[in-house]
Amino acid sequence: MMLLNLLATVGLADPSITMNTDQLTAVIGQTLTVESVVNESGPAIAHLNVVSLDGVYVDLEDWSQDVTQPVAAGPDTQLDWEFQAVNPGHFAVYVVLIPKNGPLVAGPPVRITVTPRQTLDTGGALPVAIAVPTALGAVALVGRLKTRGRVTRKVGG
Repeated sequence: MMLLNLLATVGLADPSITMNTDQLTAVIGQTLTVESVVNESGPAIAHLNVVSLDGVYVDLEDWSQDVTQPVAAGPDTQLDWEFQAVNPGHFAVYVVLIPKNGPLVAGPPVRITVTPRQTLDTGGALPVAIAVPTALGAVALVGRLKTRGRVTRKVGG
């Protein structure tokens, strides 16, 4: 283990990235968290990426404000990534390690299915919102007119 630490410190070991899951489902607006572990890395920067598998434009800043995290030299560095699902569709979230020296290392993707938020259909509610008070008002008016007619007949009759 000491040899691996030494190799990672001087950048001779091959770094790798693992994720705590490979698939998630979400609803638009839901906040999600994934965990990545960077193994055997020298000093580096880890960068979170989101790509649409449906070909839709993704603005990374809408999904997360914190898209980079520093990685210290060592055997394992755990990084938690919090982001919000802002578009419906199918996406992949992955982490890329940008080492001080050497090539980029991409981690495995976490596939995310984001569904639209369920909303009520207000088109059918408008007729009900108008009809119910109108019907209740008509019933009340008829009731008053009948009562008034009886009172008038008794007084006048």
